[in-house]
Amino acid sequence: MTAVATAPAPGRSGTPSRIVNAARIHAANPWGTLILPWIIYAAIFALTLAIWGLITMNAGGRQNLDADAFLYNGGGTWVLFYMMVVAVQAMNQTFKFALGLCVTRREYYLGSALYFLFLSAIYTTGITLLGIVERATDGWGLQGSFFVPFWMQEASLAERWLALFGLFTVFFFLGAAVATVYVRWGSNGMIAFFATLSVLALAAVFVIVRFDLGPEVSGWFGARSLVQLVGLGLVASAVAGLVGFLLMRRATPRA
Repeated sequence: MTAVATAPAPGRSGTPSRIVNAARIHAANPWGTLILPWIIYAAIFALTLAIWGLITMNAGGRQNLDADAFLYNGGGTWVLFYMMVVAVQAMNQTFKFALGLCVTRREYYLGSALYFLFLSAIYTTGITLLGIVERATDGWGLQGSFFVPFWMQEASLAERWLALFGLFTVFFFLGAAVATVYVRWGSNGMIAFFATLSVLALAAVFVIVRFDLGPEVSGWFGARSLVQLVGLGLVASAVAGLVGFLLMRRATPRA
């Protein structure tokens, strides 16, 4: 740890105050969870904006490009995947330190979950506000869409916030589950985990292709509203969170 963290106050194990204090262990060093991701995100946005500007200039003006030329891009959703990395790093860096402060595994995991929910709300609110600015400036003067993904174009402000919050929680708790696999079984456990995940993903793709289920699968998701899809994401978050909690109960610190 590079910053001073306050040890949880003495008291009955698992009380809300001890869980909040466990969350503060992560907040003691916000560089990796709150500062660096925004810096990288801003750099990606600046690069994307520069590319849009160059394309527009080479085309002789925005009017010479298709209306949706800058609608589809993955730069704006990069931060979601990075949050999984943030969760893994945060838990691996603080787990041993937290146990040294007499924090129980249960308190540490619940405190981490609380901190990840806090981060989800922060990032969701920030991106939603940037999306409002993006809409107000007609896509930064280029009719671009970076902070409002193409699949959210018709969604209301509340729906966009809810969808982003759901997605952030999914990736944070997936990262938490992956982190607990590492602290429980080390690098061998990580290899086995990702190997199993790859096999399951390939098996799912094989079944879809082999039995020509692509139209049915895409149709099923297409028939779901944004709110319904968010609900599915929250269920996935809850499952990942439960798996992480169960694994953390027997995890041991690693050197």
